[in-house]
Amino acid sequence: MLLRPLRGSIKTDLKRTNQNEVHVRLPNKQISAQAVRTRESEAGRSVVETLMVVTIACILASIAVPQILSARRMIRSTAIPREIAAQLRYTRQQAMSQRQAFTLQYDNSTKTVKIFDHNNNNNATSGCNITGVAVLTAGGYPNTPCSTTVNTVPLANGSVPASDLSYGVPSGITNSTLDDGNTLTALTGSVVNVTFQPDGTVVDTAGNYAKPTLFFYNTNYPNETASAISILGSAGRVKVWRYSTSANKYTE
Repeated sequence: MLLRPLRGSIKTDLKRTNQNEVHVRLPNKQISAQAVRTRESEAGRSVVETLMVVTIACILASIAVPQILSARRMIRSTAIPREIAAQLRYTRQQAMSQRQAFTLQYDNSTKTVKIFDHNNNNNATSGCNITGVAVLTAGGYPNTPCSTTVNTVPLANGSVPASDLSYGVPSGITNSTLDDGNTLTALTGSVVNVTFQPDGTVVDTAGNYAKPTLFFYNTNYPNETASAISILGSAGRVKVWRYSTSANKYTE
């Protein structure tokens, strides 16, 4: 059935194919023009929206990336004292299990930790069999002729460059005495040596109990990363301390 023309010049043919469907036929020229206008409009909105999303993403990335890198450096810096403490505990364990002196050496020039086995007990070379106290004054200590290097651990890496890792106490911290009474052990040259005796203690060359303590911080975030590792010579106990800005002291 044909219907009269609708909407002025547009001729529309309606054909009922069944009770529920009606087909509308529009002139080809009008269909083509309408499709072009629709595609142009949709394409324009899509490009603008995409550019807006990209711009916002770039702005957020420029803000977030430096903060992420900064946080990563801080986290890595605060992990270094725990790593040194773990190496100290390992050194003590080896000294006690093998019944001979072991030394952990921190080298500030290379930012590395080395562990030396002095092989001073039941050695096939009789000259190597000396007391743990005698090891402290042996030639080349801690790398004596009878010693072997057990492990070498670099502390600086891509996350924390060597230039960021500093030994000592930041200038803004006035209270650096720990609650156990330990204070900073000065570098000898560029190193600090901690030697565990076969019974797990730490002594000086006179045989008195020593209390070596290492302090570290990241130069970019000194107060936030200030930390310390203390050793109680009489027991060989290793503690890790973090500086608290609110308490103005190092706390466990």
